[in-house]
Amino acid sequence: MKKIALTLFTTIGLIAFSFGQYVDQALIFSQQNFGSTARSKGMGNAFGAIGGDFSSLSINPAGLGIYIRSELSTTADILGVTSTKATYQGQSTDARNNNFSFRNFGYVFANPLQDVGSGLVSFNFGIGFNKLNNFNQTISVGANNSPHSRMDVFAESTNGITSSNLFDENNPYQNNVPWESKLAWENYLIDVANPDIDGVGNSYQSLLYQNELVNQNHTVNKEGFLNEYVFSAGANFNHKLYLGATLGMQDLYYNESSTYSEDGGFGYFDYSNTSTTRGIGYNLKLGAIYKPVPELRLGLALHTPTFFDFKESYSSVMSSNLKDVSADANGNHKAESPLGDYGYKMDTPTRLIGSAAYQFGKKGMISVDFEKVDFSGMQYRNGRDGYNFTSENGTIKSIYQSTSNIHLGGEFKPVDAVSLRAGYELFGNPYKESGNFSFSTINAGIGYRIDNVAFDLSYSLGKRKDYNYIYTSNDPVKYQRNNNEIVLTMSIKL
Repeated sequence: MKKIALTLFTTIGLIAFSFGQYVDQALIFSQQNFGSTARSKGMGNAFGAIGGDFSSLSINPAGLGIYIRSELSTTADILGVTSTKATYQGQSTDARNNNFSFRNFGYVFANPLQDVGSGLVSFNFGIGFNKLNNFNQTISVGANNSPHSRMDVFAESTNGITSSNLFDENNPYQNNVPWESKLAWENYLIDVANPDIDGVGNSYQSLLYQNELVNQNHTVNKEGFLNEYVFSAGANFNHKLYLGATLGMQDLYYNESSTYSEDGGFGYFDYSNTSTTRGIGYNLKLGAIYKPVPELRLGLALHTPTFFDFKESYSSVMSSNLKDVSADANGNHKAESPLGDYGYKMDTPTRLIGSAAYQFGKKGMISVDFEKVDFSGMQYRNGRDGYNFTSENGTIKSIYQSTSNIHLGGEFKPVDAVSLRAGYELFGNPYKESGNFSFSTINAGIGYRIDNVAFDLSYSLGKRKDYNYIYTSNDPVKYQRNNNEIVLTMSIKL
């Protein structure tokens, strides 16, 4: 009977756990939602030319120069419900999770220059944080009588490896043996298809009979956040030209745990993976707002890549309960990988945002932001063991593209103390393949100001559709995610 004696891991094999996910995670870590305050969210985050809101420090820092009084603000989700419908081989399953989080806390110090009627009118500072993404999501996928099996993939990925390496108990991950192959071998899910006289071979097959069907279930739980801590400065020149800069420090936490299982006439097996990524990154944002006439504002902002330094940990467990396979295989089995950890760096894409806003006296305004992002420019580098990510970076360039996001918003004041808002966001497809992605949000909000205190409330419905694979060689899964959010901001003029 095959028996595994796990030792301290070597880099080979264990690192492969994350490499298969890096291309997908690059996009997850690079997509951002700038709507950290209820006012910004209610107007579709079209704040690149408006300013005067703490979200603008992460969109166009020139908006900091719009402030004429110091302000303290904080924002929280009072309702956050994400529901995900997954359709796989004609069968649909639903999952949902509730979220609550603080989205924003910031302080703006307005510093007007006394007795200045022209030139540099004020020089303002801002500090705080904006939440740029919430990764919390639950996914459930299932199919009965599927013609696909992950055991076949285990066998295919093990082909070419001499089976004597799989028997090695002293160092099971030596000789480039993938951890997944070793776990499948220890659970009797694969066996040698071309044994020699000693039973050694390098070609493999799963334990399934030809055309045998299986039941599949796959659940994924994601949690985490992307926060940006901002240190900003903005200048007002003659109430006509505004310039600003933000040094951003991004704090990322991402945890993903998944369990895949199959059952059928052979019995069943479960395969669980857990990975946790933590990282700190830095970027610079530069912006300008210009008012050619008092009613019109034009904005331009450039975001450098965020240069992340990541640390990742991961582990895997596979267990099986087999019947009617063989005397050795029948019964319960379990194998675990050691806890792996890895370090590397990643650069997100550069962003360019052009904006325009038109103000109708004191009654309201309309605004549009046009954002350009080149996702093919994402890249990994400096693996802790010297790995250069050539394959992963090549795949990123081959499947991702430059895309555009549009943010539209409007605000109307029926009376001085009340503001009504609406907005719409349309996000472009980051994939070169058309038809596999769509994402938009519909937003509405209301604001009320009394003396120096303001309350802003917004509602947002986000609808996202994309496709992915549970594993290679299976049918794609169609995901439809609806995200309902109610956000409340309170701010105080000082």
